[in-house]
Amino acid sequence: MIRIKNLLIATFLAIVASGCATNIQTASSIKQDTKSQVPNIAIKVDCGNCQVKVGTQELIIAGYKESAANSGVNISDSDFANLKIKEFSARDDVARFLVGAFAGKDEIKVEITYKDKVFIVEDYYRNAWQGADSLARKIGALVFEKLK
Repeated sequence: MIRIKNLLIATFLAIVASGCATNIQTASSIKQDTKSQVPNIAIKVDCGNCQVKVGTQELIIAGYKESAANSGVNISDSDFANLKIKEFSARDDVARFLVGAFAGKDEIKVEITYKDKVFIVEDYYRNAWQGADSLARKIGALVFEKLK
């Protein structure tokens, strides 16, 4: 009889304990929910006499949006970070294919201004198979990493 009573009490306590495990939002989970949004980006060219390849700005934005989507993060419609392309150089595609690293390098440097903070993101490619277009998408991904 005592064994049955102890078994019933243990079962009752197990049921009560499992009912207490609800999905309560803590302050840290609320903070993560509000952080699931990044600012949109607006891009300007500010590199003096450099010639930015047509479509570069759109490719940076595409890389940014793709990284946000892959991370499950939304992009704000009203909050913007300003990007300035400070340096840009691109190799001719034919020269890049024919002589690779000996043709020079594709390089992009952007300055990000967001909420009174300034960040620099830059990278380059010096190989035969990746050019300025793929570099622009990578810069967009790097900008996302800075702003998330």
